[in-house]
Amino acid sequence: MNYTRIYCSQKLKINKTLKLERESSNHLTQVLRKKEGYLIEVFDGRGSSFIAEIISFEKKLVNIKLTEVSSSTERKGIRIDVGQSLIKSEPFSQSIQKATELGVNSISPLYTERTVVKLNSNVIKSRKERWLSIAKHACQQCGENWLPEINEIQQLKDWVQTVNTKYKIVLSPSSEIKLSSLSFNDSVAIAVGPEGDFTDKEISLFKESNFLPVQLGERILRADTAVISAISAIRTKCEEF
Repeated sequence: MNYTRIYCSQKLKINKTLKLERESSNHLTQVLRKKEGYLIEVFDGRGSSFIAEIISFEKKLVNIKLTEVSSSTERKGIRIDVGQSLIKSEPFSQSIQKATELGVNSISPLYTERTVVKLNSNVIKSRKERWLSIAKHACQQCGENWLPEINEIQQLKDWVQTVNTKYKIVLSPSSEIKLSSLSFNDSVAIAVGPEGDFTDKEISLFKESNFLPVQLGERILRADTAVISAISAIRTKCEEF
């Protein structure tokens, strides 16, 4: 049976009764019109999901009881970490959504030399909350029980220094190496540039940190399209598709 899926950050345990957060409660009651006695699926973003029964409503919040373990799994497939330059809000949100659906481990928003979008401190917090919400809803819709880590916005040079994956690639249209010519296993980091791509100075920085510049063919792709294409290509190379 297909149940409505809801994210819950609390610790999940069989027979536990808990109160859902306001966003989830509103979605169940105001949008889906769920009543007492309805069954839903609750997941924690860390690999586990439970079947739960709606047992009561309290001050517009939904109380549920976890009645059955639905799934508990380790992450599957190659670990993929994405570092993406900040771009306009809608395309970046699209990247978050699709990267989540494709099962990435983490997403790091980056300031680069050609980043056009500049966010002040007041906006950064609300923007990250929105990105987390997009990732949660993507997991709810696609059946993914693992929520990716959405890191704080950081400078490109700082992210490059912290990457610890087995393979490191940077998307660069000027590279002569095609992504399809490579093989991967274990883990890979993907760096995706802004509109106008990374500068030559940044590409040199990547190379110094053992990132390999690769191209996705002759077409110049939008940044959000490049994210989807690169992740999909790597999962295909790893025979996950």
